[in-house]
Amino acid sequence: MSCCEEECLKTPTPAAVYDDQGRRVYDLNNGSQFILVVEAAEGVSGAAVGESLLPLPPDNRPDLQVQSNRPLGNGSMAVCDVGAPPQGGGIPAVDPPSYGPASAISDALNDFACRFEVRERAEACTIKTIQRVPMVISPQAEVQYCNQVAATAAFPPGDTVLTAKVRDSSGQLGPAAQIVVRIKDGMSGRTWP
Repeated sequence: MSCCEEECLKTPTPAAVYDDQGRRVYDLNNGSQFILVVEAAEGVSGAAVGESLLPLPPDNRPDLQVQSNRPLGNGSMAVCDVGAPPQGGGIPAVDPPSYGPASAISDALNDFACRFEVRERAEACTIKTIQRVPMVISPQAEVQYCNQVAATAAFPPGDTVLTAKVRDSSGQLGPAAQIVVRIKDGMSGRTWP
């Protein structure tokens, strides 16, 4: 994640924190109104990064495949119910993380993917704060997938594990990557395990 607000320019970036499984932990005060970024680069196959956020044959899944181990927002089972309430809804959990063939997993992957937008390197959603220019986080990244997390899909207090895979244009899925999004309880400032 990147700090993009004007006020952040005065605040040094905190040191990275990792959990006992080696996953990067992002501590946040609020479960929404932040940008969730997934970056992808060409894999071992040499094929370009897949950029479809829509379900594709043969598995009815998007190229960006993100899942959460906890329901986000109201956890609605409706696919792509984005927008303001009452039309907007959340994202169901996949726990434990799985990329098995179940249609419920495909639905959760499609629901999460439709909340992202695809950005090329030159139009990255992350900003290099000094020069104020778009810039990918990883120098190898070719594509960014960006999601401004809406209140209807807010992360609950505590730790939520996100698992992501990206498919290339030849249909090959890359390895899974995981992060932990840790949200403090808004009332007490306490972070739940």
